[in-house]
Amino acid sequence: MAAAAVTPNSRAFDEPFFSWNANGGSSSGLLPTDRPNAFKGYVYYDLPWARKMATDFGVFQSAYSGSPLTSYLDVGYAFPGGFPTDIVNRGMWIDVSQSPSTGLITASAPYVKRLPWFTDTDFNIKQSVKLGEAKSLAFDATFSNVLNQHAVVSEGQQIDSGYATSFIAPGGHPIFDGPSFYAAAEGKYNYVAEMNQAFSAGGTPLTINSQYGKPYLYQVARNIRLGLHITF
Repeated sequence: MAAAAVTPNSRAFDEPFFSWNANGGSSSGLLPTDRPNAFKGYVYYDLPWARKMATDFGVFQSAYSGSPLTSYLDVGYAFPGGFPTDIVNRGMWIDVSQSPSTGLITASAPYVKRLPWFTDTDFNIKQSVKLGEAKSLAFDATFSNVLNQHAVVSEGQQIDSGYATSFIAPGGHPIFDGPSFYAAAEGKYNYVAEMNQAFSAGGTPLTINSQYGKPYLYQVARNIRLGLHITF
């Protein structure tokens, strides 16, 4: 079992408010690499035959608990995207919904949401033949993800639209307001109310990203790597 990976954000070199959450505190939290449970195992068998021949079989199995997801929102400006802020801390998630009739946005309390377990099975076979006292020829094939599993490895985590200039401005201050904006963005604000009165939407609700909370990256499909080895 591995310890939780909790580290501070180090994005102040870009914009200092990226390190602040909507409660006016540090947005530090779980990293995507945080997987509390990780298991790995390798089994192989060497089968010599016909005096000069040998066949090796190997299976590598890994299993990792799901990576945590982070809800983020463009704050202060967007063109589109470009100002992602972890409003409820890194590694925390909020369920967001929008009324199709009124556009009203509602959100759940923040919680830790993880992807499903990631499992992967690799298989290797190697055939070798001795050509002399110190010479040999070998051919091997490695089948990555031999079971062709299709685990989700990422979901959409940007709350606002990634295809339009959509953002909130705490206290009605976009980034162009300078000190007033930074004071508001690094203080406490109601992100749900801000989304329902989005600056970029002229005081009306912003448009929730249709990709938010939906799978969009998957485990790499089965593939084969072949190799030829000559030892002399």
